[in-house]
Amino acid sequence: MTDNIHEYRVTEFRKSCQRHNMMRKYLRPFLLGCGPAVLAAGFTLAQLYTVGAGQAWTNPGGAGTINNPYPVEAMDLNPPQAPSRAVVQAVSQPEFTYLGELEVTAYSSDGKDLTYSGAVPVNGRTAAGVLSVFKIGDTVLIDGNSYVIEDKVEEGAREKLRIYFASYEEAKQFGRKTCPVYRRYDGPSEGMDYLGEFQVTGYCSCSLCCGEKKEILTKTETVPKAAHTVAADPSVILLGTRIVIDGVVYTVEDTGKAVKGNQLDIYFDTHEEAVLYGRKNKYVYLEE
Repeated sequence: MTDNIHEYRVTEFRKSCQRHNMMRKYLRPFLLGCGPAVLAAGFTLAQLYTVGAGQAWTNPGGAGTINNPYPVEAMDLNPPQAPSRAVVQAVSQPEFTYLGELEVTAYSSDGKDLTYSGAVPVNGRTAAGVLSVFKIGDTVLIDGNSYVIEDKVEEGAREKLRIYFASYEEAKQFGRKTCPVYRRYDGPSEGMDYLGEFQVTGYCSCSLCCGEKKEILTKTETVPKAAHTVAADPSVILLGTRIVIDGVVYTVEDTGKAVKGNQLDIYFDTHEEAVLYGRKNKYVYLEE
């Protein structure tokens, strides 16, 4: 029994050695032939990878590499955001100056209160500003919308600008925001004898404007006329001087207790017209 098992093991060992020798005999030529092919394929793939990486890289100007001499458009992985409507509108109108990101609040009234300029506030048009930064009549872009400074904000207020809304609900909905703000600068005209920027109001011959008088005459004892007579501080502009405001020629014929410094009062035929004119900042010129 023991001898049979031994002979069986020897026989199996011999068969295993024969199979191993046969595999070596046939596989060796195959491996020797495929090895260079595998190395060549690996080298080719490495070259292709290097060329592809070179083509993908470009300088900021879009020029190609040595391996890829043709211009390649660079891909911006962080494209800039589209400009806001305020920026587009301001760029298209270069007379606007960027003031920065300012805090803006809303306000409303019952519609009976007049603005500081004397005008009736209008929803979508009227804005209020600190007069040390803005002047009455300035046009401003607030978050892309155009407004006119017709009212004032107290100097100690937290915000520099306020937008008027017709209703309290609309003002409450707007609340308080930080918005990009632009201001249009309308400088004095060139080639004219510029006297300065004056605050201009309106007056008439009624008792509210001039008090009780027996004779309605100016300081120069002339009858005041609309689109002609203006009151000024004689220490700033002498009586009898002809000045130009908004293209209209006026003559300084009157004075007033409240007309001091760079202030002017234009005469109107009726009190309603004077009130409607309100309070405005105007560039004033000496007639040539």
